[in-house]
Amino acid sequence: MFLPRCWLVYAQIMMTGERPRRPGVVTFSVVLMYIGGIAQIVLGVLTIFLRYTPEAQSGGVALPVTLLGAGMVLFGLLVIGLASGVARGSSAARSGATAVMFLGLAFAVVDLVVAADGDWSAVISQSIATVLVVVPLWVGRGRRYFESR
Repeated sequence: MFLPRCWLVYAQIMMTGERPRRPGVVTFSVVLMYIGGIAQIVLGVLTIFLRYTPEAQSGGVALPVTLLGAGMVLFGLLVIGLASGVARGSSAARSGATAVMFLGLAFAVVDLVVAADGDWSAVISQSIATVLVVVPLWVGRGRRYFESR
């Protein structure tokens, strides 16, 4: 009799009481996501502090700077939440993390086009981060880990 893999994993959990271990590549992706989320929160807080500079006060940009910083903090919290979901084996969190990484890459490309300064560093770094986070989640052991959930 053929049973779906998720039923077999459930039967393994019920009989032995242990869950399948998270592969190292998934843990690597989770750690990178936590680092990125924490960095985003720190940069958001620093951006909020920029509202107190004399240039922001005299230029009337204190409110937009504060809102931008708050958005950065919230985005960092989203990334950390997705990383926690990925660590637990949530397929929805894996899809969300993939979407967030590709959205960041799209924003880097838009910034390259809009700024027209020829600075490819953001696109290159975001591309590397996207590959390092997304590929382990969708290929090999990472894919099998999420299929078993």
